[in-house]
Amino acid sequence: MTSAVPFSRPVRSPERPGDAERAPRELMTLPGPSRDVRRWRLVEIRLGGRWRLALLTVWRRPPGSGVWVVHVRWAPDTDSVVQPWGWFLYTEDTVRPLPEPQDAAPTAAPFLGRWRDAVAVPAELAGAPAEDGTDRCWRLAWIRTGGHWRSGLVTARRRPGPHLPWIAHVRWGEDNDTAWLIADPTTLRPVDPATTPVEPGATDLPVAAAGTDDGEAAR
Repeated sequence: MTSAVPFSRPVRSPERPGDAERAPRELMTLPGPSRDVRRWRLVEIRLGGRWRLALLTVWRRPPGSGVWVVHVRWAPDTDSVVQPWGWFLYTEDTVRPLPEPQDAAPTAAPFLGRWRDAVAVPAELAGAPAEDGTDRCWRLAWIRTGGHWRSGLVTARRRPGPHLPWIAHVRWGEDNDTAWLIADPTTLRPVDPATTPVEPGATDLPVAAAGTDDGEAAR
């Protein structure tokens, strides 16, 4: 629905051969409960004839259906009528997970060859937000926490003081975890949207996406 024409479909970029296919309305409105699996994962999705960096947030199995549809967002909401998210039929040819960082932990202190988690900053020490909103952002990133790399979203960055390090406000864990983290590129790695990996890496998908009847999210 757009503000100009009530009950109309949102404006969308024209699809091209090879693009991800949007889930049809008939599939998304089948009667009965859908099976939803919330699992954040950085992915690339084929849109407008090119790969776009995005965040997959939900897997859905419509009632009585043998296919998965996925909710994918590739930009923040704006005043534009162009919708920066959508539900798409999942295929490995049009939605592919980004590979997690595979490099070894730095040998210099404080890592000394062993990974450490990103360092959290107490909210009361994060400083005041910029009055003009220039500290807000929308950037997909890998976060090192809990001993693993997590798919996350950076929503703000600022420097609390002239002699203090930059910090970033990050969301991850299916949007259940939020914190200000020191913006150390070793443990907080924004993903360059212009970078397309040659090897998409192993999938991190619900088991049912591979053909079983009722899978659980991969761990």
